[in-house]
Amino acid sequence: MPDLAPSYLALIAAVTFIAAIIGGMGGFGTGIMLTAVLTPILGIKAVVPILAFAGIIINAGRFWFYRRDVTWSAVKRILPVALVCLLIGTQLYRSLPPGPLAIAIGFVVLAAVPLRRWLASRDLRLGPAGLTAGGAAFGFLNGVASGMGIVLVSVLLGAGLSGTAVLATDALITIVVDLARAAIFGRMALLTEQGLALGVLIGLVSLPGSWVASRIVKRLGKRLHIVFIELLILLGGLSLVVNGWRNLA
Repeated sequence: MPDLAPSYLALIAAVTFIAAIIGGMGGFGTGIMLTAVLTPILGIKAVVPILAFAGIIINAGRFWFYRRDVTWSAVKRILPVALVCLLIGTQLYRSLPPGPLAIAIGFVVLAAVPLRRWLASRDLRLGPAGLTAGGAAFGFLNGVASGMGIVLVSVLLGAGLSGTAVLATDALITIVVDLARAAIFGRMALLTEQGLALGVLIGLVSLPGSWVASRIVKRLGKRLHIVFIELLILLGGLSLVVNGWRNLA
């Protein structure tokens, strides 16, 4: 990873703060925004391990602000299978083509919003099997890409969680998954000392952004908060499709 000029560090810090506010309100988005900024500077192979480590600090701050609202039953269903599938995903990380993968993930994410609304209109929710399947997808995709919190949040919404319960549960699961990712990438020699330092910087800058987000969320009603999250999901899914299409060129 090349040494970064102060102007690049300032840009990364500014984007991190803004992304932390958005991610703190929606449960995801921070990784997607940072991936978009860091990839042209560092390359995608360096970005994924860096954000895996930074995500530990980012989500630790987010979890602290919402820690009283964790839905433990969802954690128990999702986390074990996510960790197993994470290991599978990281083993395929070096060989999977990023373009087609991003397009496929993007279309799945775009389908999540109408699916959740369809389920809600019939008073249906994802059950234990749905949470387990969603956890498997989340773990695998975290092994091959950054910003996959969008998948986990979609699963939690489909299971009927809302408000700070989504944010707290998402943050706790993601902390453990990111710890595992960072350890795996470290063993694979993909996380360098410079990358580790940049990950710490990103994580620390995100903390005040997460605090600002927690203040905003407490002033939003649950219905408005769900609409905000759904808009982020649609934008995130569209971004994945567009970026994947560009990688095909």
